Amino acid sequence: MASHSKVGRTVTILHLFTGFLLEIAWYKLLRKLHGPRQEARLPQLYRNQAIRFRETALHLEGLLIKVGQFFSTRVDVLPVEYTSELALLQDEVPPVRTDQIKHVISTELGAPVETIFAEFGDKHIAAASLGQVHRAVLRSGEVVAVKILRPRIEEIINIDLTAFRGVIWMLKVFTKWEKYTDFDDLYAEFSATLREELDYQQELANLERFRVNFQGDPLISAPAVYPKYSRQRVLTLEFVDGYKVTDRAGLLAAGLEPEKVAGTLVDAYLKQALIHGFYHADPHPGNLFVRPDGGIIFIDFGMVGRITDANKRSVRKLISGVINSDPEELSQALQEMGFIKPAANLLSLQKAITIFLAELKGVQFEELGNLQIDKFLGELREFIYSEPFQIPAHYTFLGRAVGTLSGIAAGLDPNMNILSVIKPYAKQVLGQDFTPLQLVWQKAKTVALAGVEIPPLLEKTLRDFRTGDIQVKVEMGPILRQLRFQETLANRLMWTVLLASTGIGYSILLSNGQESLATKLLYLMGAFAFLLINNLRKRAEKPLKWHTHSHRRRKS
Repeated sequence: MASHSKVGRTVTILHLFTGFLLEIAWYKLLRKLHGPRQEARLPQLYRNQAIRFRETALHLEGLLIKVGQFFSTRVDVLPVEYTSELALLQDEVPPVRTDQIKHVISTELGAPVETIFAEFGDKHIAAASLGQVHRAVLRSGEVVAVKILRPRIEEIINIDLTAFRGVIWMLKVFTKWEKYTDFDDLYAEFSATLREELDYQQELANLERFRVNFQGDPLISAPAVYPKYSRQRVLTLEFVDGYKVTDRAGLLAAGLEPEKVAGTLVDAYLKQALIHGFYHADPHPGNLFVRPDGGIIFIDFGMVGRITDANKRSVRKLISGVINSDPEELSQALQEMGFIKPAANLLSLQKAITIFLAELKGVQFEELGNLQIDKFLGELREFIYSEPFQIPAHYTFLGRAVGTLSGIAAGLDPNMNILSVIKPYAKQVLGQDFTPLQLVWQKAKTVALAGVEIPPLLEKTLRDFRTGDIQVKVEMGPILRQLRFQETLANRLMWTVLLASTGIGYSILLSNGQESLATKLLYLMGAFAFLLINNLRKRAEKPLKWHTHSHRRRKS
């Protein structure tokens, strides 16, 4: 086990991330000075940083391994140079000695391991960042998997969480990433989830809830639990095995169809997220096995996610907004779900959503299965990263699960169209099929409500107008960008002229022997040079280019 020194661990973690930030800042400076040709060295920079992170994580163990494993599947967040190195952490976690593991079991269960189990494997079958798994046989004959927390892992996690507070402070002060993610909420969510993983009694409850949710589904299963031999730091489960879910060749050799396995897996997650509101949040390949009949076995329920009734209502509104081509309803749903910051320009947001919905206009709900959404996401990507969007912490783990699941499903069935699988669940979540009569009824309700709301709203508006409290909001983005662009260029021209003028004056005075006055001009040249360099470091805001899109529906 790695050193438990609080100061040593904290300094190591802060030094690691400080080095990363300085390297990226230095790269950006070189890119400004030498141009885009510096981009060729960026992949190697990423790879070197990932290697250092992995080596430090394996040395310290604890939270760094967990963070590395978490981001090893986030190809949407990190470049491939990072994820390929971090993926090695899934299999490189150093194991704990068996005598230490047996001591934890004896302490928790109150009896020697030899009296509890007829057999206990000295060699571990899995080693994770928080715990370790050994195969054993109960006195009653059942073959079980015993999951044990690492010694003193709680103490190490507490130290590392404190260190990561400092990392978050650096990210908030020295980067612009907080513009897209609320680091404080993410930290709170991650900490709460981590503390749940450190309590195997909670994992036992999660596993039993999952088994109840899928008790009527013959294709989805999870190990049985043995509460008598389980405590906070020890969890005893039915021993299960199967084909690796990412082993397409192995599945084919066993006579199984990978496409059907992919469909079963995605179907199971849609049920969890949209129907049960409770989902397995860590679907990496080591936690999913394929049975000989093509069913899926889920293991490791330390990390789970929950979708509240309020979130379900927001999802219902979001789907309704898409189907009704209603940008206002869609933007309200995104607000309720927490994806839009309070200061967001809702008018601009609704305009962007209108462009998105224009792609869907005229497409029947039953045709969604034939619709490809990749180009929609591509068109919205630039807008999402330029507007005040954020990813709520409670959706971060769902996003990670979806990203991992998408990679597994794509490996099993590259031609899967996810919308065709989602369609029946979307209808079930909505609780309606949106027939023309229902749409008319919804519009009638909207008009009726407007009739009730407009008179008091109109009265308030007139009162505010009379008292001078009315503020008119005008879209000035393009004009302001143009003005800033011209102002920046003018400033650069002014400092350049002044620098050149003082340089010429300095040369003339020096050649005439007036060294004292020339020295004063030299200091002035330095000031003008500093102001010019400082101005050049600022990016000139270019005028906003408006693009128009024409969308034609292909006739079949």
